[in-house]
Amino acid sequence: MRLPSLTALQMLERAARFESFTRAAEELKVTESAVSRQIQALEDRLGVSLFQRISKRVVLTPDGDRYVREIRNELQAIERATKYIASRAGGMEVIELAVVPTFATQWLIPRLPLFKERHPRIIVNMHSRPEIFHFLDSPFDAAIYFGEAPWSGHESIPLLSEGPSVPACSPAFQFAAEIRAPEELLRKPLLHLASRPDAWPDWFSPDDESLRRKASIGPRYELFSMVTRAAIGGLGVAVVPEMMIHDEIARGLLMALPLRSAAPGTSGGSYFLAHRPRLEGKVELFVDWLWEQCAGDAKCIRSNFSSMGKKDSLAT
Repeated sequence: MRLPSLTALQMLERAARFESFTRAAEELKVTESAVSRQIQALEDRLGVSLFQRISKRVVLTPDGDRYVREIRNELQAIERATKYIASRAGGMEVIELAVVPTFATQWLIPRLPLFKERHPRIIVNMHSRPEIFHFLDSPFDAAIYFGEAPWSGHESIPLLSEGPSVPACSPAFQFAAEIRAPEELLRKPLLHLASRPDAWPDWFSPDDESLRRKASIGPRYELFSMVTRAAIGGLGVAVVPEMMIHDEIARGLLMALPLRSAAPGTSGGSYFLAHRPRLEGKVELFVDWLWEQCAGDAKCIRSNFSSMGKKDSLAT
């Protein structure tokens, strides 16, 4: 059996998504009658009804629903592959990078113009992918992730230690609150990052349970960008890694309070870069540049891995 055309399958998928031939036609920039004809021809060819026509809507039949679910991922894969090849026109190279969102927005993206200036023919596509994955089952060339240790079984390079977190608030908030001692923080709104519920308790005390309970009170925000915006907006004080708010401090949006933690030696995990077993030229250029940027940062963890070569595997 000859396979249906990609055009017909694209029209089917769009019509299923919008439950409308009209909206599918608008997105694909064709006429509604063209969509209707292609789907009718597809139904005739397969010998099943794919849609039920209900008033002004079209709704998938059980057969149609199963068919669309099974072809959707393949259509998306074809689209990604096509865009990738097209992006190489004129000798362009593309790096598909998986990265944790906070590191991307707060540290990496502000520095990317420097990479573009040095390597104008390399495009870095970024994807939010904080969880562990295997490169053989993904489209990614490399991944930047946060943790206590390298991913098991992957080639990894240490980048940066996150370093200790600091209490930070807007200058206006501090002007009004006049916080001079750690205990005064407990009388102010403490802003929490939902993924790090122990950040404030750990900052106040490693073992005083009564103090830790008090430090756990306050609004929680799902994203790092949310908690920093809340602090900038004057909603309270956040405890965040200093390396992630350099820009906000430089712009006068936030200030780090000169208060010491009860556990000043405590710091977060580290950022690592994992890559495919064979380091391609474009990725190697990116790694070299990234390592250079990290070396210029005061919190570079090169010394923590002095026994390892720059590109030694940390795989276990």
